[in-house]
Amino acid sequence: MATHLKYGGSTAARTLQCPAWGRLSQEVPFTLSGKSNPAADEGSMLHNCMEHIYGKLGEDFEFDELYDLPVSEFKGQKLTPELVENKLSPAVDAMEELLTAYGITDWEVEPFVRIAEDMGGSIDFIGISDDRKTVLLVDYKFGFVNVDAVGNAQLQFYALAAASDPALSEWFGEELESIILTVIQPDGLHGENYQTWAVDLDTIDTYETDYFAAVEASEDPESPAISGKACTYCPAQAVCPVKTGKALEATRVNEITAAKLAEYLPLADEVEAWAKAVRLMAHEQLELGSPIAGYKLVAKRASRVWNDIGAVADKVRKAKKIKLSEGFNSVLKSPAQLEKVCKKLGVDFDTNYAPMLSSVSTGTTIAKEGDKRSAVLPVAGLQQLNDMNS
Repeated sequence: MATHLKYGGSTAARTLQCPAWGRLSQEVPFTLSGKSNPAADEGSMLHNCMEHIYGKLGEDFEFDELYDLPVSEFKGQKLTPELVENKLSPAVDAMEELLTAYGITDWEVEPFVRIAEDMGGSIDFIGISDDRKTVLLVDYKFGFVNVDAVGNAQLQFYALAAASDPALSEWFGEELESIILTVIQPDGLHGENYQTWAVDLDTIDTYETDYFAAVEASEDPESPAISGKACTYCPAQAVCPVKTGKALEATRVNEITAAKLAEYLPLADEVEAWAKAVRLMAHEQLELGSPIAGYKLVAKRASRVWNDIGAVADKVRKAKKIKLSEGFNSVLKSPAQLEKVCKKLGVDFDTNYAPMLSSVSTGTTIAKEGDKRSAVLPVAGLQQLNDMNS
């Protein structure tokens, strides 16, 4: 396993945005941030599967093999048929499409590359075309938080690392015309399984200048904290002066009016992020045995689960007084799930099923003015106005 370095791909966007985050993180008490959690472990297990497929099986694998991979379990998370159908198989489909589209014939899986002694990381997948004109660099994302390939700081970091490391630098020679930075994320942005951003070496050169300037700023003990999109997973949010300052500012709010809401909504975002980080830190400290006056750890509400679900299912099937329809649930797949089944089986979903579905919003939500979605009419306000005039 590669050594953890001070500057890596997963923190690249944060380093570019906030030069103080690394220093502030040192002020955070020891936490259990590295502890296991089901969502992260499931993602790691799926990463392991993709690594096995393209690192061990190569081009000779059969899709049926996806259901029985030797790396199909990680820290209690198992590769279920549903995960194969909804996550792994679409990721493999995306990879196969990319390999064909860009003529990739040579690749490396999980290579660890360095820009400098304390700067580098592991790339999920990197390959080069037979004519040496195209490099394909892929990052797998199996979570539900959409990740955009365009402008992606992590992908650019890995491209810079690959071009800097002697093990792969020959791929970035004079023949290279395009670097395809790719995020494979089943059910990701706009319902696509992957998205790409084609850049050239000039783009990576510009990124290198910006990134090294950010690193230099981060070494300055007086560097300021800067809030932005990259704060989401920052371990220093609970002690960040921007977040704590906004929390203090919120205590001085003494008037809430419609005209003031535009001013208070960004403040609310900062305070919510700070509060979430404080609660997480407090929970971790209690789990570590550190006392917090007025608080204690308690068990969550217990849920009843079957000790052996297979044995129970067999018993229900054999029960004379319980019908199968009473003992088992049978639920129709969602439109997105059924569309995948149709694609796999060669069934024309658009002709057979698309006319039978509608896109129904569950309601409204607040978005910033620059959001790509169209604004909707304020139905509640119009209804109120109508009631007043009737």
